[in-house]
Amino acid sequence: MMVKKVGNTAMNQHADKASKELLVIFTRFPLPGQAKTRLIPFLGPEGAAEFQKRMTEYTIEQARLTQVPIQVRFTGGTMIQMRDWLGGDCQYVEQGNGDLGERMERAFSDGFKNGASRIVITGCDCPDNRAQNMLDAFRLLGESPCVIGPAVDGGYYMIGLVRVQPHLFSNIEWGTNRVFRQTADKADSYKTLPVLSDVDEPQDIPAMISVIIPALNEEKNIRRCLHSVRRGFNVEAIVVDGGSTDDTSRIAALEGAKILESREGRALQMNHGAENATGELLLFLHADSELPPDWDRHVRHVMKQPGVSLGHFRFALMGSIPGMRLVEFGTNIRSRMLGRPYGDQGFFLAREVFDRLQGYPQVPILEDLYLVKKARKLGHIRQADAPLMTSGRRWIKHGIIKTTLINQAVLIAAAFGGDLGELKKAYRNGGNPLHLLFR
Repeated sequence: MMVKKVGNTAMNQHADKASKELLVIFTRFPLPGQAKTRLIPFLGPEGAAEFQKRMTEYTIEQARLTQVPIQVRFTGGTMIQMRDWLGGDCQYVEQGNGDLGERMERAFSDGFKNGASRIVITGCDCPDNRAQNMLDAFRLLGESPCVIGPAVDGGYYMIGLVRVQPHLFSNIEWGTNRVFRQTADKADSYKTLPVLSDVDEPQDIPAMISVIIPALNEEKNIRRCLHSVRRGFNVEAIVVDGGSTDDTSRIAALEGAKILESREGRALQMNHGAENATGELLLFLHADSELPPDWDRHVRHVMKQPGVSLGHFRFALMGSIPGMRLVEFGTNIRSRMLGRPYGDQGFFLAREVFDRLQGYPQVPILEDLYLVKKARKLGHIRQADAPLMTSGRRWIKHGIIKTTLINQAVLIAAAFGGDLGELKKAYRNGGNPLHLLFR
């Protein structure tokens, strides 16, 4: 029996192989009272159906990124309803009669008869099953006749085959914590994908993350920033405009963000966004930044660790000029070893903790460091194992050495009682903040 942890595969390297592969997605039309019934006591019939709808749409979105042909095997609706809901680029087939095993065996049998050489079946109740993981399943089918993605609850969220194996789907206790083990015992040879959680019970629902983006004249950056936010599941984007005179708000609205207006001031804008957020977790993101793939999983993973009051990402700069990598290295050493991250590393924390901290202090500059200082009194500061890309425009404009010196001078001047309003002006203009101490 072969069991091996998978690695990463570039999606664009996979596209030319997709013609003989088939990605089958099992789902149902989201009718209230029939979809995700175990969530109804917590969300109500309409809420449970809406959540199932969102999970299906997210799974389809991830599937499209693989560039593998998609077949949707559905129940509970009509062909027209499914196509109107999920789009015309997928093939739609009714699941038909029988238990889950019989329906999956039928899907494999039909797919191989129609010329597919590798078929992967996945459900829609595992939002952590992302495009790269789906591609890894197809890659592993080049090494083994069977690949399985085990679920935390003892079932599995995905299975792939290179030929029909009916015995894998018979005499299985579907819906129990023995499904994966029984299936694996029947397989002659198989490889596994990462163990992931699926959503069956209320406690399985991933914590909602509100991404709060203070913005001022960021029309050149806001679209890219919001595109990266949408990679996550169960998230909302809130753009707090501080009086932009360009198209920042219009672009953000077109990208699906909630738009709020505020007086200018990063701390003021972020606090205003937090007041209007609905998520259990809050992520504060600069408008010229780009979140990494699977960023939401990193956030939830860090915040589940005991004793963590605030998390952040690794620091990385967009662009390339001499010295940038050294700046990244130094910043990440400081933030990890000393627990002193900056706001352009994307702070995230529980709403409850943010409320206990009474939000960002209303200061013109260095609001991020003041928040970290208070958060350290409540718990640990932890760095996520993923980089947040932030614009290198300031480093490019003023140069690596001058920008570094200005940053350090701001900290020194603030420590010796420099006026924060004047420090902000000096910082923005690229001046020497230390001069303020000798006026």
